[in-house]
Amino acid sequence: MATSATTSRDRRVPGWLGWLLPVVAIAALVALFLIFNPIGSLREVPPVEVVAVERTVLSEDEITLELRNDGPDPVTIAQVLVNDAYSSYEITDQTLDRLETATLRVTYPWEEGLPLGIAMVTSTGVTIEHEIEAAALTPETDGSTIAIYALLGIYIGVIPVAIGLFWYPSLRRASKRWIGFFLAFTVGLLGFLLVDTVAEGLELAGATPAALDGLALFALGAVGAVAGLSAFGQFLERSTAQSVEQRGASPIGGLVLAYLIATGIGLHNLGEGLAVGAALAGGEIALGTFLILGFAIHNTTEGLAIVAPLGSEVKRPSLWHFVALGTVAGAPTILGAWAGGFAFAPAWAALAFGVAAGAIAQVVWQIVRGMSRDHGLASGLGALGLMAGLVFMYVTGLLTA
Repeated sequence: MATSATTSRDRRVPGWLGWLLPVVAIAALVALFLIFNPIGSLREVPPVEVVAVERTVLSEDEITLELRNDGPDPVTIAQVLVNDAYSSYEITDQTLDRLETATLRVTYPWEEGLPLGIAMVTSTGVTIEHEIEAAALTPETDGSTIAIYALLGIYIGVIPVAIGLFWYPSLRRASKRWIGFFLAFTVGLLGFLLVDTVAEGLELAGATPAALDGLALFALGAVGAVAGLSAFGQFLERSTAQSVEQRGASPIGGLVLAYLIATGIGLHNLGEGLAVGAALAGGEIALGTFLILGFAIHNTTEGLAIVAPLGSEVKRPSLWHFVALGTVAGAPTILGAWAGGFAFAPAWAALAFGVAAGAIAQVVWQIVRGMSRDHGLASGLGALGLMAGLVFMYVTGLLTA
């Protein structure tokens, strides 16, 4: 009787209310602590004032800085110096609370190619410095510049990947042993991209304002990509299975894997576009030229990596699948070039590289799991293909170093 009475009382309480009560209690606990601040009287040290410069824009006779309070205490900007001389300035918010942002505009006749030293003096006398190694005009967000960045993205990502897809007819005629070699070659390519992506992501995480925790953003992106790509793979498998049942054909497992590889490569190419766009926006034309040529050669083999799982398929995929695969792998380079050129910030770049790293790791695991024991990485040709992929990416990667 007692058990049935308890059960009836539980049924009268909505399920959502049981989940909501602990959340409300935690929120109330946090609010009370912030209101009464019991440890506030213990602090006798000066305030910690830290301001991070997230983006620099140079226009004619003007310097624009996007600022963020990167410390625990409010910061008030009182004066601004450029090359040790006081300069007139405008700021959207004089006092920045924790994580708050503001735009600082300084009127100054800077000269092309010369360094700039900017110092912001706070109301407490703390000096926050920002260095610009070589001043260069920041490209304006107009139709011409947007088109140029889009063409660069096509040249870096879309065209090289499309060229690599032309290896598909040769793969169709290859034996199972050589298909295993090219799959292992793909693992080598993606493995090198994974190491490169992790290194770039950790570097960007270190450049991210401490309050935003760039390392956590990178990790969130990586874990989210693994989970998202796993769900995407299952969706493709279900869609393919339904199509197979309707048409009475054989499953196209290789096509699903090709789309997963294209997705992972596309996310990596997003990061390459970011690098090129940021280099050109910062006036590093020579570096941008080397990156463009290097990535164009570097990315040609990515098309081979995408079509490698299709070599052993009995039925040839339709043409629109090849168009879609090339678009998924190459088009993100255009988005990356736009983001790098017009809105680059280390925090979001670290998140993007985390997503790319997680996606590539998930794809590598999928490929290795699907390789047969006789023609896998442990076989002679498999080991040779793995090393060939790593060495090839290293050699072509020297063009972008």
